[in-house]
Amino acid sequence: MNHALSVLEFTAVRDRLAFHCETALGAVSASELEPAYENDSAWERLNQTTEAYNFLSQVPAPSLGGVKDLRDSLTRASKGGSLGGVELYQVGESLAAMRNFKASIEGKKHDFKHLWNLAGQFPELKLLEDQLFSSLDGGGDVKDGASQELGRLRQRKHSATSRILERIQSYTSGKSREFLSDPIYTVRDGRYVVPVKSEYRGRVRGIVHDTSGSGQTLFVEPEDVLQLGNALREIEAAEREEMRRILAELSSKVGKNAGIIELGIEASGELDTLLAKAKLAFEMKASKPRRWQGVGINIQAGRHPLLDRNIAVPIDIVVGFDFEGLLITGPNTGGKTVAIKTVGLFVLMAQAGLYLPAIDVKLGVFSQVWADIGDEQSLQQSLSTFSGHIKNIAEALKLLKPGALVLFDEIGAGTDPAEGAALAKSILLTLKERGAFIVASTHYGELKAFAYSTPGYRNASLEFDVKSLRPTYRVLMGSPGASHALRIAERYGLPKEVIERAYAGLSVEAQQVSKMMEELELAQRRARNAQSEADKRVAEIKKAEQRAQQKLEEAEDIRKNVHAKAAETIETALREIRAEAAEIFEDLKTSPNADANAQAREKLKGLQSFGQSVAKEFEEKAPKQKPNEATLSKGMRVKVEGYPQPGNILEEPKNGNVVVQLGPLRVTVSTSKVSPTEEKFQQTVKAKPNMNLHRAQTATMEIHLRMMRAEEAIQELERFVDDALLAGLPQVRIVHGKGEGVLRKITQDYLRRNKDISRFRDGEATEGGQGVTIAYLK
Repeated sequence: MNHALSVLEFTAVRDRLAFHCETALGAVSASELEPAYENDSAWERLNQTTEAYNFLSQVPAPSLGGVKDLRDSLTRASKGGSLGGVELYQVGESLAAMRNFKASIEGKKHDFKHLWNLAGQFPELKLLEDQLFSSLDGGGDVKDGASQELGRLRQRKHSATSRILERIQSYTSGKSREFLSDPIYTVRDGRYVVPVKSEYRGRVRGIVHDTSGSGQTLFVEPEDVLQLGNALREIEAAEREEMRRILAELSSKVGKNAGIIELGIEASGELDTLLAKAKLAFEMKASKPRRWQGVGINIQAGRHPLLDRNIAVPIDIVVGFDFEGLLITGPNTGGKTVAIKTVGLFVLMAQAGLYLPAIDVKLGVFSQVWADIGDEQSLQQSLSTFSGHIKNIAEALKLLKPGALVLFDEIGAGTDPAEGAALAKSILLTLKERGAFIVASTHYGELKAFAYSTPGYRNASLEFDVKSLRPTYRVLMGSPGASHALRIAERYGLPKEVIERAYAGLSVEAQQVSKMMEELELAQRRARNAQSEADKRVAEIKKAEQRAQQKLEEAEDIRKNVHAKAAETIETALREIRAEAAEIFEDLKTSPNADANAQAREKLKGLQSFGQSVAKEFEEKAPKQKPNEATLSKGMRVKVEGYPQPGNILEEPKNGNVVVQLGPLRVTVSTSKVSPTEEKFQQTVKAKPNMNLHRAQTATMEIHLRMMRAEEAIQELERFVDDALLAGLPQVRIVHGKGEGVLRKITQDYLRRNKDISRFRDGEATEGGQGVTIAYLK
């Protein structure tokens, strides 16, 4: 079956997956990914990818890029070997990366159990990590602070070097300068030397380390510099020994923990590959297949993952479940090969735990995938194209398991048409009898009839636009397609006389069948276009009805809420009036004199005035008694619930409804939602905007979060609840769908934390069940 992985380009998908890995181990694991052919194993992989997908949607996960494949180094350290500074520093980087990732998921380990099973294997060796970073720099060099002795030696080395430089410079700038060929010093074999003219050899005592090519210059290390240099060499030797001791000590500590560090590194590679699957899903805008009974795959609007998403035409295709074989026909330019490869690649990807770039996919796991696609000619094996195809088919028949998916491109091609068609029929029947599910393409007319008349087989075709002579690349289930070979040949420039002679060479029956097939394709296309247009119109009408109904319900809820708030305000005012009145009477009891009586009367008048204003406000805000049909008439000025401006009745009310002109809008509404008014709509006066009033008028009681990512859903939910609170809505309806339950959990976690939410609950069965949350606002 490795041949199928190659011809279906699964290796290219693995390369894309490896690109998203952050670690070398993860990339290797991605490049070696294989599909699972057992039902539970395949779905376990997909569920793990779903967990990673949800994790990345909710948590800004730290990078695992710092984890290096140090398994060989760890083995050496565990056996007492000493590691280099770079290796040890990489151990520290790996420990830090694993510790940071583990901390990011630990608080959510119950939500992401499989991820935690991997991250839980990460070692927590903070002390060792700190020692490595405090002792080594990024280049692996030992820092001065790695030990007190090393710091002391480095200081002595610096002092010794300074003394040498000071002494050697005295030769280039002092009285000995005239003996030098150039007033400079240089280094030979780690020794500081000056260029002495050969004739002055005896004037500068010391050791000659080198001579110029001409022999005129001697590179001499002065005697006094020599002594200082020897002292420096002793310090450098002690420094090297101390650095060796420090690296050995750090290596020993790493070696003692090598087992758990290696276990964590291996777990990080597996975790990295899993997260890469989720990242690839985001990149492809892919979705998880749905588990379905039986064996088969149903793809809705699927795009080949290796084609440009902006160019590739999405296809709808079904294989398996209630039939075993699908025979695809149509023109050579129609994309039959792409359709077959899309089916095969989708199966391999899904069963390897990858999401699929499609709107919806139903999957019943296949036991194997076999593919014979393209030119199978092999010069090395002396195989013709036909022989190459037969070799692949023979291998599939030999090793076939029930429930396997077998893909053929141009089955039976490459030999005599009559024998090729007969052989193809026999192969297709044999595969079906052995429990396989088959997708094949062909141009043989006999096979189109075979698929039509054989139980378990169905026809499909690639749509072709006869007017433009171009393929549409859409798969049409249920009907065979014409090859359009002569039309395509004419489009690509074959002389007209050649085309006419070819038409004349066709039998009358063949011409009639060809014409019938083209007319059938055209009729099907017109029917699909008409159905599509009808569906579009129905959807638009339903959406408009839903919007209208929602606006009416929102307006009614807002009206009720405003009334409730007005009543609450009035009740508060009345309590204040009663309290102040009681205080006035208490004052009269304690001080019954003329001045007190006069003051009490003035206060009571003020209370009376205040009470009247409150009563007037209540009357204005209280819901009006709805008029019946008899109280409304043509030309009357009225207010309509849900609309801010007044309007005029255009026709006499009839059957409980009335037609009202509201500015440029003409609406038909129930008479129960209309009330007479004297208010005039002043279009010329532009009121100062009031944000709370605007939100109260435009606030909605329902939000849809389905198909949103976690971060986007939280932002929309926060904005929605804020608007509802400002509008004074008593309750809201949040539609998040059921799915995996992630959006439901995010929604209810947010509501639980929000102090402005008094309570919330799942929707009743009639309200949407667990796909909906009803929240009550304070």
